[in-house]
Amino acid sequence: MKILNKIILVIPPQEITNKDQLPSIGVGYLAAVLERNNYEVKIIDSFVEGFNNNQTVDVILKETPFLVGVSANTHNRFNAVEILNKIKESSNGEIFTVVGGPHFSPTAEQAIANIPLLDIVVRGEGEETLLQLVNQLTKDLKIKPENLKRINGLTFRDNSRIFSTPDRDFIKDLDELPFPAWHLFKLDKYNARLEGLAKYRAIGVSSSRGCPHNCIFCVNSVFWKRIFRRHSPKKFVDNVEILFKKYGFRAFDFWDDTMTLVRPHIEEICNLIMKRNLPIKWYSRARVDTVDFKLLSLMKKAGCEAISFGVESGSERILKIIDKKITLEQVKTVAKFCKELGLITKFLFMYSLPQETEEDLSLTLDLMDELSSYSPKIHCYDGITRIYPGTRLEFLAKEEGKISTDYNWYKKVHFDLNEKLGDDPTIPLYENKNLPLKKVVEIVEQRKRERIKREGLISLIRKGIKLLFGVRSIQDIKSLTKKFMKSIFK
Repeated sequence: MKILNKIILVIPPQEITNKDQLPSIGVGYLAAVLERNNYEVKIIDSFVEGFNNNQTVDVILKETPFLVGVSANTHNRFNAVEILNKIKESSNGEIFTVVGGPHFSPTAEQAIANIPLLDIVVRGEGEETLLQLVNQLTKDLKIKPENLKRINGLTFRDNSRIFSTPDRDFIKDLDELPFPAWHLFKLDKYNARLEGLAKYRAIGVSSSRGCPHNCIFCVNSVFWKRIFRRHSPKKFVDNVEILFKKYGFRAFDFWDDTMTLVRPHIEEICNLIMKRNLPIKWYSRARVDTVDFKLLSLMKKAGCEAISFGVESGSERILKIIDKKITLEQVKTVAKFCKELGLITKFLFMYSLPQETEEDLSLTLDLMDELSSYSPKIHCYDGITRIYPGTRLEFLAKEEGKISTDYNWYKKVHFDLNEKLGDDPTIPLYENKNLPLKKVVEIVEQRKRERIKREGLISLIRKGIKLLFGVRSIQDIKSLTKKFMKSIFK
């Protein structure tokens, strides 16, 4: 028999992942709000538990909840669907099935249409919506569309028709939320490392939600609707301090889209960290147009060891097309600041952007080479541009006929090229008419081969110079020359 006030929140297995996973901050907040309202909540993170879909379902059914909520992204959407279907089938339809997250929000009606055993999609920010929904279901004990229609932020079936209530307004004061329910995660099973410093075990925290920018490819701008809100610096640092003192974490991934968006905000956070003498190390994401040497210095002093910047392209023309609103001069200036401060720095790039040509691609590769040459601590990461649901890039791809106008995110399509590139084979890659993906891959691989060869030679020269300091005779010089020439022409 299902337990009326028991709720299971599930994070499905990832389709493809090459790194350890952090506890889900979003799920932590959902759980905390439900607990504050006297619901019994359990979190199951299938990834860290090492569960497949069947094992996840078995564990859920043993808990006999009355509702299962699954939070998923585009990469694990099919695992989410399979888990929800099996729960509904195995419980003879008794357990309510709810899903939410950045993938299901923009595809809510398509999800209900294609997943017959899914009851409800919670769209957008979920804390208030899920609580109101759970309160209603515990009263009705079944889905009554007339009652659900009074709850903003839901998509569900009304007989044979799909119905979406109006979007819910975002929470105005994030400080009203309780701290994430860290006690519900099996924190000892999470082994994510601090970016760039693998010896430090890290956990994710967030001081804000949303980003006001409108990059053409960004799914977060869709989910948060470009509305930016933030916790008070005190509330954020309180959360960090709890994780430091109570749970023993010494390293943190500051998970904001742009940690440096509001300068007084990040400055006060840094000052509070230092005032409380928290000996922590942290990684954050930023934009090159929101930092300068003074701010980066303060962040470094407060424990920032690593930082990343989305650059996307080395072509000013492409940066304008994708609405990035930064300049290459800003990128290079910030790279030099980071070099001077000794910050581990990640610059992120994308290939196959709208209207990109071979010349644009070459400029991107040139910029990556230049930035990497500044310091061994500066690293450039790249990848083919993915299409995510609800983004302007998705609509553009449909207009250009790259994907069908009725593209179904819940019909499994296997993209062979993705698999060859080690990418998720269930997500379409963007391809523009100027530069086929096959050509993009050829150019990038050729450039990487040249870079490896060049760096290998440079490394050899450096080694040779080092050895010269040990020369004591003409015979030593002859021996070293022979070895050097042999290495070059072998």
